[in-house]
Amino acid sequence: MSDRINAIFSSVYRRYDLMNHLFSLGIDKSWRSAAAAEAVSPGATMSVLDVATGTGDLAIAISKLAAKRRASVSITAMDFNKDMLGVAKTKASRLGINAIKFEEGDALSMKYESNSFDVLVSAFALRNFDDLAKFSSEALRVLKPGGRAVLVDMALPDSRLGRHFFAGYSKLMKAAGSYVSKDAYSWLVYSIGKFDKGKLMQILGDAGFEHLSIKSLRSGMAFMACGAKRS
Repeated sequence: MSDRINAIFSSVYRRYDLMNHLFSLGIDKSWRSAAAAEAVSPGATMSVLDVATGTGDLAIAISKLAAKRRASVSITAMDFNKDMLGVAKTKASRLGINAIKFEEGDALSMKYESNSFDVLVSAFALRNFDDLAKFSSEALRVLKPGGRAVLVDMALPDSRLGRHFFAGYSKLMKAAGSYVSKDAYSWLVYSIGKFDKGKLMQILGDAGFEHLSIKSLRSGMAFMACGAKRS
């Protein structure tokens, strides 16, 4: 992740959760719930890596769902940005969740050994990675044979109506976001508009992922891409 992106997150970390919930009208919670449901197998014993965990919402959602599904899950949540990690640690502690191991790390050069995790997840980070091919290769490397990747992010809606809605809504996001960080929320809107879901799936396939699938999530502005490492 570049120094510029790191600086952007350091400029918004105090209000990151609030702005996410406001801009998505609270739907972002359902997007993470969908990713958690895909990641956690009922009754399983599994290790999960949350890459670019941000303020920890996906890792926390996975921890909560694992308890409901009676799954034994060890979660490692890593992020490049120390400020975001600080928020994540405080949030998990406040909720009484002690099963998540928060660590600083780079998604493009992970410190973990090969074949370490059953599931790798990431939410709303793909657009910020400088090199998706490198991330995909690293993701495949740290997964165990048969391990799965569950990736959530935002892109332009597929429907014409959805794209028209986003065109108007993006102006509102930039205007409101400018009170927190003009640079950050201008980047948010730009990166959503430019992200190519088809290219992502091609990159994942080129890296070696199999059984690839992608589906739109509630509202159409978010999607979930999944793939598996060969057993």
